[in-house]
Amino acid sequence: MTILERHLMDHLLQELEQSNQRFKHQLKSRFPELTSYDMRLCTYLKANLSTKEIATLLNITPDSAKKAKHRLRKKLSMKPDQSFIFHGDI
Repeated sequence: MTILERHLMDHLLQELEQSNQRFKHQLKSRFPELTSYDMRLCTYLKANLSTKEIATLLNITPDSAKKAKHRLRKKLSMKPDQSFIFHGDI
């Protein structure tokens, strides 16, 4: 990734984080045990990013991203085959 691409990606991620403040507040109030890493992962999942895209953004392998999603499902009391779909109020 070039410096320009990285700068653009950082800017887009910052915009994504800021645009989801209400969502993150609601999520944190319902699940106070979520870490900032979990919250970032939820934001990426809400944006409908693929596991590979999430792995790239977090600078981890796709397998690590899958494992992070699995752990998040457990924290959110979701079934293993249930998808991450966040609508309106959580």
